[in-house]
Amino acid sequence: MLICAAGDIHGALDRMYDDVRAFEVELGVEFDWLLHVGDFGIWPDPSRVDKATARHEGAGDFPRWWAERRAAPKPTVFIKGNHEDFLWLEAQPESEVLPGLHYLRNGTAMDLGGVAIGGVGGCYGPSNFEREAHRLQGYAKRHYTRDEIERLVGSGQRVDVLLTHDAPAGVVFPRHRRGDNWPSEAAGLDELVRGTRPRVCFFGHHHQRVDGMLHGVPCFGLSIVGRPGNMVAIEVAPKRSGFSVLGEWPQASTG
Repeated sequence: MLICAAGDIHGALDRMYDDVRAFEVELGVEFDWLLHVGDFGIWPDPSRVDKATARHEGAGDFPRWWAERRAAPKPTVFIKGNHEDFLWLEAQPESEVLPGLHYLRNGTAMDLGGVAIGGVGGCYGPSNFEREAHRLQGYAKRHYTRDEIERLVGSGQRVDVLLTHDAPAGVVFPRHRRGDNWPSEAAGLDELVRGTRPRVCFFGHHHQRVDGMLHGVPCFGLSIVGRPGNMVAIEVAPKRSGFSVLGEWPQASTG
């Protein structure tokens, strides 16, 4: 199975799918699935965007896609980020919010023809981590909780590819300007990696392409749309171990 994993797009759906097609042409392949690590930009009603979204990207393309009931050009699974309409997402009766566009709820897994995808979206919030997920209200729903992590770990479901929005605790980021490194402190996601033992983990949120290794699991941090390393393509054989990396998009400039 050929999979493309994509980082934050904040509503730039048209750009993302154009990039996916360009990536396919470059590699000479056709992806079976697109997996997205959150901050997809789910704002069906532009008047409901949060303050950060209003200051920066705005509602993006999703309001138009929703109005037109547009189908995803490539079968897509996404988790929530920390900038989405969480109430709207929770109210959807099915995982398929548009034709071919599937929302993977926190603490659950989805089988894609023999390859299992698990996910916990949202960012770390120390004040909310130990609360029960269903008790979070309003903008607090941008945070994941311990019970969501335990739900997936305790389910016993096989997870081949794990999606998180925040970087699991222990992943180290280079701080180029200051010259020192800093570790993610997103508690619980490292436990999720250890408990599910996926073949590979993808995350976003930090808008930076970074590689890490936790509990023997390769972890790929994906950059924001348009920047080098926004997408990574892998090949995963159903019901087997391992994976292979096919390439990244866009490539960093060498000039």
